[in-house]
Amino acid sequence: MPTAFVASHSSLFDTTTNVYPYYDNQRLPPYYAMPYGNPPSKTFDPVKDLPNMKGKVAIVTGSSSGIGFATLQHLLRMGAKVYMATPDEKMTQDALSRIENEGREPGLGEVIWHELDLKDPRNAKSSAQHFLDRETRLDVLINNAALISDMGHPTLNADGVQDNMAINYLGPFVFTRYLLPVLKSTASMDGSDVRIVNVGSAGYVDISPSKLKYQTIEGWNQKFSISMLPTLRRYQYSKVAVHLWTNNFAKQMAEEDPRILVVLAHPGAILSDGAKRGLMTLPFPRFWLWIMSLWMYPQSMGAYTSVFAACAPRENKQIFPGAYICPPNIAEDQKGHVLDPGRQQELLDFTETIIERCGL
Repeated sequence: MPTAFVASHSSLFDTTTNVYPYYDNQRLPPYYAMPYGNPPSKTFDPVKDLPNMKGKVAIVTGSSSGIGFATLQHLLRMGAKVYMATPDEKMTQDALSRIENEGREPGLGEVIWHELDLKDPRNAKSSAQHFLDRETRLDVLINNAALISDMGHPTLNADGVQDNMAINYLGPFVFTRYLLPVLKSTASMDGSDVRIVNVGSAGYVDISPSKLKYQTIEGWNQKFSISMLPTLRRYQYSKVAVHLWTNNFAKQMAEEDPRILVVLAHPGAILSDGAKRGLMTLPFPRFWLWIMSLWMYPQSMGAYTSVFAACAPRENKQIFPGAYICPPNIAEDQKGHVLDPGRQQELLDFTETIIERCGL
């Protein structure tokens, strides 16, 4: 790649920043290049288009960088008190500094770090319990954290669960379960509108139903070694689990406590911090970063669907139990294999087995 190009686009190759020169003045990439659905809305502004969140409390997991960071920023600018749930205190301090530098106006919401390591389900439980000790309400839980790339080397956690399944599915499952008491108590308060938003991915469609083997630990830990894109397939496989869980959970809560709304959000094709780090592991990484910048969108826009799912009024026809919110903030249908009650139950049954083995 020409040195002049690299020099003139240097911020594009900085994996620690959220600066995207291509997107100055909302110059968006061409629509036809999108592999995962429609582009984000050009005109959507969470601060102007969604209700004020003053007095509301939210948790956004994995929010020290990437789409989670952008989600947290939007909520702060809408006035919410937001817990930045992450495992890494150093990254969190950097993120907190960045928030102050980029501003919380106009809502001037409050941000607080909350330690959460989703790789260990016991930590997910203790983190939830710690939150119950420090707060009396929780209006919005956004399960955003995800391991996108294992850099081609999948590893297991202490319980023998592959990290992508532990961080992307099992940890959020446990964290959410132990936060339900405060979510339910908040739902009983006047004027409340409690949401659980699980961040999914349109990439779930790339996993064949024949590959879904969630009844055993070997099935959970599939490596997809013969695939051309094994790292991506492992990520997508974990997101299938998120879709299966969320669709089942949404039905459960609609029956047990309809005041708590459970929905899915797909960010779209986003050049997030995590995506950039993954691209940097490929041969000729600068070339791939340039190519991806031509049709992917900045992470501030990747947060639109999560924030819309969390905050749009229930009167909005796109908001309902189990809605799958995709760009540009519309509810789309999901494929049959993630709607299959039998497959959902297979996943949940073995999830309970794993949780029991962990002593939870």
